[in-house]
Amino acid sequence: MTRLLLPFGRSRLFSVAALGLLLFLALSGCASTQSDEHADHAAHGLPDNFETTSGPDVLPSFLKDYTDATKTFYSQVYEHADILKELNCYCGCMEYNDPHDSLYRCFIAGVDDDGVHWTDHGANCGICLMELRDAVKLADEGKSVDEIRHHIDTTYGGAAAAS
Repeated sequence: MTRLLLPFGRSRLFSVAALGLLLFLALSGCASTQSDEHADHAAHGLPDNFETTSGPDVLPSFLKDYTDATKTFYSQVYEHADILKELNCYCGCMEYNDPHDSLYRCFIAGVDDDGVHWTDHGANCGICLMELRDAVKLADEGKSVDEIRHHIDTTYGGAAAAS
């Protein structure tokens, strides 16, 4: 029986393949930006779930199913609302029939007398989370809204347009 010689063992090959698959899934984000595919949340299996809490200090219970990093990101949204409302999201959600008007909308649907209306869209979307991570980091570094917008547009806008 002829044995196939690999430059590294089978377990390492499996690990590399698994890592490649995870990287592919993370980089693909929510979906492509083709408007036909995003005509309706339910049409492609990504309905937003909403939960209202009494205020920004009370995170939605749906986050119990997510990582601590995702919870931390959500805890930063309200504090950075003025910046996030000025940023586009490049996952395709701005193309829906009920489009998101900014990156902020990927995490918070609105705030009124009833409290904060959270959405799980951002928790389910790698692109939304990466954009939020970058925006918060740059804001904490003292960057202006224009500088942050430029970074988000150049980093994520080109990738979205190419897909």
